[in-house]
Amino acid sequence: MSTKTRRFDRFLIDDGRHLPTYVIDEDASRATGDARWRTTCSCDRMPGHPAGTREQALIAHLAHVSERLSPVSAPERLPSGARVVLLLLAMLAVWAACYIAGILLIQEADLRGMVSKAVLAGAHLTGVALAFGLMVLARRFIAPTRA
Repeated sequence: MSTKTRRFDRFLIDDGRHLPTYVIDEDASRATGDARWRTTCSCDRMPGHPAGTREQALIAHLAHVSERLSPVSAPERLPSGARVVLLLLAMLAVWAACYIAGILLIQEADLRGMVSKAVLAGAHLTGVALAFGLMVLARRFIAPTRA
């Protein structure tokens, strides 16, 4: 996808927080004899830019949105792939801890039959729920974005 096509991509700016407001700059329009456009963003964090054509105003707004929605530019110790692998290993460790706790509970309480299967199934489901909860909590640290 080319840079110009990406700039005009509706899905890039359709998050509801970055809605543009285009205004014709009356003073500049009268002085130059043509319409001069300015744009602001609904997030109120868009830096000012000089009045220009409508396309320049749109490009300025899309550059602002691209900066806000792009990953954080802070230096990171690990690449994104390594963070995903570490998250998967942490999720596996949480699930395994719950599963092993269920097995130990069955052995300590000397459970047999359907009760032991129910305890093991409960431990498995608890581990899966906690692992995916960890994934939801850690998503901002794995692939952070600006809003």
